[in-house]
Amino acid sequence: MLALHDTQVRLVLLNHVTVRLAEAQPEELHAAGIEDEQLSHLRQLSAIDLNRLAAMRTLTIGIAFDGAALKAGLRAVALVNEAKALETYFIRHGASTHLMGELFKIRRKLTLKRRRDVDARRPSGRVPLPDYAIRERIYQAWRAIGDPTPRVRYYRLHQEFPHLPIAVLEVVIRDFEADA
Repeated sequence: MLALHDTQVRLVLLNHVTVRLAEAQPEELHAAGIEDEQLSHLRQLSAIDLNRLAAMRTLTIGIAFDGAALKAGLRAVALVNEAKALETYFIRHGASTHLMGELFKIRRKLTLKRRRDVDARRPSGRVPLPDYAIRERIYQAWRAIGDPTPRVRYYRLHQEFPHLPIAVLEVVIRDFEADA
């Protein structure tokens, strides 16, 4: 258990516990270490008395975490941050609004706004394609990438061809796959 020492945090928690435990079942109260008569006294305290109680250092107030749930939550936050970073990477490196919608479920207007936010302007219209030999190399690299996730595949492909906008890579892949 992590002991809490800040009086304001303790006061908020005491107030929360008082309200929450008013609706709790007796077994929940006992599991939390509160007896029925203590709850009765807690309910009768004025705001000033509750503040005095929160300021008493002899009363240990702490929090405990569910380790497995915290681990899962931290993993989820990391995945969201990774997805946001990848989304920004794609926007900065010229991904089309179509590809952003396909890979990240982002509407066209939002993609355009995020481009403006990071100052990643793209010329409108069809992107100029490299010569056929480079297009073949792009497609061979695409096929060689083992990860089945399209986001990761486009990211890795762009790592191999960083001088080309992602929109160019997208058109090349679509053209080759349409011919296949």
